[in-house]
Amino acid sequence: MNVINAISPFQVQNTQNTQNATNQVNNSQKTDSSNQTSFSELLKNSISSLNESQVASDNMTNALAAGKDVNLDEVMIAAQKASISLTAATEFRNKAVEAYQEIMRMQM
Repeated sequence: MNVINAISPFQVQNTQNTQNATNQVNNSQKTDSSNQTSFSELLKNSISSLNESQVASDNMTNALAAGKDVNLDEVMIAAQKASISLTAATEFRNKAVEAYQEIMRMQM
């Protein structure tokens, strides 16, 4: 039950991160073009963040399997964070491919 309770704050944090990202996008639209981050930079940073969460989860899981002093709750939370990040990235990719396919189907 403790793991489930620990995941709930993560979900709140994930929602707050999403709101912060939305606010950053809104704020970046208000700044001039010299301060804006390109789409490729945002994509690169997102992929890097995804990779870091996956590696952290793997490291914690390996440490637990090796018998090191690692809190099981923390390992489970890291695994859920990595899983949610991967799911979100996969859905983003699917939506981008779907949008591209829709554009390609448009008649001129």
